[in-house]
Amino acid sequence: MRGYVRKGVSAVGFPFRTVLLRLEDCLGHLGPVATAAVLGGLAAAATVLVHAVLIWIEGGPDAPVAYFNIPAQSLIVAVPLALYARHVIVELERSRRELRQMAQRLAVAAEEAQQANRAKSTFLANMSHELRTPLNAILGFSEIMKDEHLGPVSNPRYLGYAADIHASGRHLLGIINDVLDLAKIEAGGMSLEGVAEFALVPALASTLAMLTGLGEKQRVALGTEWPEQSVRIVAVERMVRQIVINLAGNAIKFTPPGGRVGLKGTLAEDGGFLLCIRDTGVGMSEGEVALALMPFGQNRRKMAVTQEGTGLGLPLAKAMMELHGGTLTIESAPGCGTAVTLRFPPERVKVRKRAAA
Repeated sequence: MRGYVRKGVSAVGFPFRTVLLRLEDCLGHLGPVATAAVLGGLAAAATVLVHAVLIWIEGGPDAPVAYFNIPAQSLIVAVPLALYARHVIVELERSRRELRQMAQRLAVAAEEAQQANRAKSTFLANMSHELRTPLNAILGFSEIMKDEHLGPVSNPRYLGYAADIHASGRHLLGIINDVLDLAKIEAGGMSLEGVAEFALVPALASTLAMLTGLGEKQRVALGTEWPEQSVRIVAVERMVRQIVINLAGNAIKFTPPGGRVGLKGTLAEDGGFLLCIRDTGVGMSEGEVALALMPFGQNRRKMAVTQEGTGLGLPLAKAMMELHGGTLTIESAPGCGTAVTLRFPPERVKVRKRAAA
């Protein structure tokens, strides 16, 4: 009995609903004309029955011709409506079939895309690993040659070539490391192994010291502003340093000479920690921000065409922040600079009062 009762239908309406469901099932196997004929006949029969009942209740005279006129009028009205209704039902059913087929195709395409993305990430990870091994040898041998560990090199041009090989190898190794890290994150192979609690401000200060030379070369001033409290972060220190290097390095590269890059750390109201890296550089539009957050996405305008890079700095920093449960947001406008805000969640932040001097 329950097989014919749908949700929201009481037991009182069960027989009527059962009849309708069976009628619907029968009509589904008929063509448009046959369906219209059946519905029209049912309408005519119902009309005659209702007419007879009303005459019997009123107790008035009844003309036999009325039993023919009323069904004829009902058929004239009901048949076109039934034909049109049947046409609409057929079109709706066809649309439902097409939507189901489209949904199935989209599901298959999405699965294929995910498989292709995983295969790409695995390929990049394997290739990056294979490339790092010979690169380490190139770096080691070129460093021995340029530093003349095994004896003096008589031709100074050879020393210059060795230094160029070493510098190029280190640059290529940095790119490969970025590709490898991003591929691991996308493939779900990057973990927070080595997570530990460390003092954030000293780590950031030593990290920024590595960018002093780049700032002097670009003639861009570096400034910092830290909270009074001693902030400690539970995270992978290597990743935090890499995030800051990527973001601050980009800020310096895309800031014209005479500009400024500032880092400001503040405690959030919910107990988290906010680190804002703001520059006075060329800035980006909303579309350029979206492009910059995509792997290998680079904005080809103004200073961007003169700067080296693979377009992995921002995507890698964002992925590493999300791996720690944090977020990376960007506010920028063309000609108005860029502000990148890193938010560390409260569970990774520990605050202590600084000791009095």
